[in-house]
Amino acid sequence: MKEQTEKLIAYLNLLGIRISNNSFENRMKAQKLAYIIQSLLGKHLYSFNFYVRGPYSPDLARDYFEHASDFASGKSSYEPSSDEREKLEHAKTFLSNMGLSEFEIVAGLLFLMREKGLDENDAELKLHELKPQLKLEDIWRGTNTIKKLFLASELRDKIMGELKDELDSWDSASNISLKGFE
Repeated sequence: MKEQTEKLIAYLNLLGIRISNNSFENRMKAQKLAYIIQSLLGKHLYSFNFYVRGPYSPDLARDYFEHASDFASGKSSYEPSSDEREKLEHAKTFLSNMGLSEFEIVAGLLFLMREKGLDENDAELKLHELKPQLKLEDIWRGTNTIKKLFLASELRDKIMGELKDELDSWDSASNISLKGFE
């Protein structure tokens, strides 16, 4: 089995996801997940182009047909690094609750931003132009999911700490002001 296939299966295992190629929906989910995972980890596993349903890799399609039992069983000898594990653990809560349409939106937006160099707003508009059946609210939710996926845990913790400090300052000032009314 190719190294890229071993890695993808190991990453899917960390997410608790098994992929079967027995339906169009499963194959589409595999395509979108693979693109999201490689974007999240900053690794090139497969080359993707933008097709009707978003990012698509013919090489990945060939791999999940050639190694269908490995994808379905999660068989992989690759051991992800601690950095890969941390990033995927953070993403797990978001990715495990997403439906097929959400995968299509998130992967599509990521592709337009990363591969086509569009900023957030232009990517949203372009995706809606390419897929007018998608609701703008769903596309905006996809953008928010991307922000949550890519916000590093250290930065997230720092922001939350700063917000807590600011709220504590406001609470303290409020308590001092209220004492004047006693």
